[in-house]
Amino acid sequence: MISEQGYEHMAETFKAFADPTRLMILRLLNENESMCVCKIIDELGKPQPTISHHLNILKKSGLIKARKEGTWNHYYIVNPKVKEMVHIIGDFEN
Repeated sequence: MISEQGYEHMAETFKAFADPTRLMILRLLNENESMCVCKIIDELGKPQPTISHHLNILKKSGLIKARKEGTWNHYYIVNPKVKEMVHIIGDFEN
C-alpha cells in the first residue's frame, strides 16, 4: 500500500511532467544522455533563469540529477522508467 507521502511524491512528479518547457528538457536529456545547462539554454532559446527554474523543479521531483564538470552542471535522467515515459510522451508528437 502506498503511503500518503508516497502519493504526494507521485503528485509532485506528475506536476513536473505537466509543463511544456520541462517536457522539452526531458526530451533533450533523453536524446543526449546528459547535457550541459548552457546547451539546454541554446537548444530551447529561453533565458537562463527560466531554464534553471525548470531544472530545479525536475531535480526536486527526482526525475533528473546534475553532476559538476568544471564550471558547468551537466544534467541527466535518473531512472530508466522516466526515460520510457519521456519516450512514450514523444510518441504524441506524431
